Amino acid sequence: MSEKYEFILTYAERIIGILIALIGVSLTYNTYYNQSAAGWGAEYFIAIGVFLTFLGLLMLIVKLK
Repeated sequence: MSEKYEFILTYAERIIGILIALIGVSLTYNTYYNQSAAGWGAEYFIAIGVFLTFLGLLMLIVKLK
């Protein structure tokens, strides 16, 4: 693979990681402060938000070969 594509893939991975982390943080924050809107599934949505946050951070930390 050429260096041009490696450069693009590296930054694409970083941008997607940031987006996933931001979605996870906003999902966790909004569900935590408005649990009545989520009803019975509030804990479920908070857990998904925390998972997405960790997944996004993992994508930022891990490097492609």
